[in-house]
Amino acid sequence: MNPAAADPDAMMRQWNEQIQAKLKQADEMKQVANAVSVTQRSSDGSVSVTVDQNGIVSALDLTDAALRKQPAQLSGEILGAMRTAQAQIAAKMQEAMAPIIGGDSATMDALMGGYHERFPEPPPVDPTPARPTGPVDDDDFGGHNFARDDKGW
Repeated sequence: MNPAAADPDAMMRQWNEQIQAKLKQADEMKQVANAVSVTQRSSDGSVSVTVDQNGIVSALDLTDAALRKQPAQLSGEILGAMRTAQAQIAAKMQEAMAPIIGGDSATMDALMGGYHERFPEPPPVDPTPARPTGPVDDDDFGGHNFARDDKGW
């Protein structure tokens, strides 16, 4: 017969120790998770985006070269870098959590599944930037330049 099973005080102490160990593990997981972040640069290095463990942008750095880009191209590079960084969170989190909860545990699988679901791999980026199709001028003269017209106004 197990002596701990016969002694209710011993059972309570054992449960309390198990609970304290789980609370300590949870606290350690929280501290490690809070330290996880991923930084991703655009292909030309003009944009750098850092995301935290929740995928939230915590830093955005733009070089002078980034500020000379067309708005659509710049926003595309920012979003691309952000999505690529977010897609790397799961691997970074698994690396950080493995010593605490083990690599093959159900807890690890559940944690990583949530990250993979929230932050899938981004689609491949088209290396050629989109060019504006129409005139940059916002006046609607049907493409006709009256200033260069021989007929005048």
